[in-house]
Amino acid sequence: MLKRLGGFSVAVLMLTAGLAAPAEARRIDEVRAKVQAVIDELGVDRTRIRQVFVAADDDGGEAPGSLSYSAWIAFSDCTGNLAIHLAATTAVRSIYTTGDCVVEGVTGRN
Repeated sequence: MLKRLGGFSVAVLMLTAGLAAPAEARRIDEVRAKVQAVIDELGVDRTRIRQVFVAADDDGGEAPGSLSYSAWIAFSDCTGNLAIHLAATTAVRSIYTTGDCVVEGVTGRN
């Protein structure tokens, strides 16, 4: 009986993880959409953009739903990035540039 209960627990955990994956994918899509909106709000010339990378931040075991996200926009005309950090709600926490990249209205960090 104990062995069967253990297997059942593993199955429930696997099912829960399987259901969480689509929700996480939807959340990343929402974050990507927000990043694109911020790029538009800043008036960034899209022909400058080489790549946009978005990822959930791994803060070492924060409670589910409290994740934060980071986006880095790489440009073809400078060395560095436009960095955008967002809360779990997709509210923008901070925006800055790195390296020699310049975006009007955004402060740089080195």
